Amino acid sequence: MIVIHSEVPIKSDSKEEATDVLKRMAAKSRQESGVIDYRVTFDIEDTTVARIIEQYEDWSAVEAHESSSHLEWFQDAIEPLMSSDPQLFQYEVSSKTEAEGP
Repeated sequence: MIVIHSEVPIKSDSKEEATDVLKRMAAKSRQESGVIDYRVTFDIEDTTVARIIEQYEDWSAVEAHESSSHLEWFQDAIEPLMSSDPQLFQYEVSSKTEAEGP
């Protein structure tokens, strides 16, 4: 499994518009073949930072996502709403198990 975690800093006066863009992107991305999950949240300590957590079956699913028309649309739509460049991190995960909570 491939996990990509993005931190997207949003201008404070653009949060509502950015939220709409992020929701649309998430919905489109979850429809893609090979996508396990695609979620967007906002940081509770810095509410202008959106976090995108993407899970893919394999690298071919990531490549298909990266060449999608909705990713191109998203990049064009979100760029003017960002306060600075996003940070992206990717992980290759060999197994996933549910951990016990407190």
